[in-house]
Amino acid sequence: MFNNLQKIGKIVATHGLKGELKFKLESGLILIKEIKSEQFFLESISKNLDVFEVKKSYFLNKKHIIALDNINTIEKAQKLINNTVYVKRESELIEEEFSYIGFECFYQNKSYGKVIDEMFNGAHDLIKIVIENNQLWIPCVDFYLENINLEEKKIYLKQLEVLV
Repeated sequence: MFNNLQKIGKIVATHGLKGELKFKLESGLILIKEIKSEQFFLESISKNLDVFEVKKSYFLNKKHIIALDNINTIEKAQKLINNTVYVKRESELIEEEFSYIGFECFYQNKSYGKVIDEMFNGAHDLIKIVIENNQLWIPCVDFYLENINLEEKKIYLKQLEVLV
């Protein structure tokens, strides 16, 4: 049964008195469509698996709140805390968040280590590498990046001397 399911998160707490739940998505995953009317498969600590339909989904203060079919009291909701949430693999509900962390960086055919952090500054992505015990943020723009090989997880840099 679990071969057809993909783990996407966990029920972390109740919300309110009407059986709503706080849902935490696994790190590295992002929702790409509305989860209302989706089937959630909840695995309890004792490895029991129950199926629920999501009847409501919204965000409140950066917390994802969901309401499940037939869970309408806080007592019923409390029994679902710490349940692992799965969806059908073919649901197309989530996708993995892309990250440059772990990519190896090269400049003039020499390895300069791996990307240790990344961020978006409002204009473009930045990657952080360590060069001779100094941390260096490199903008992900054509001026500094020569090529990115996604399959080999390698980034080829140019104009690095401008930043050092």
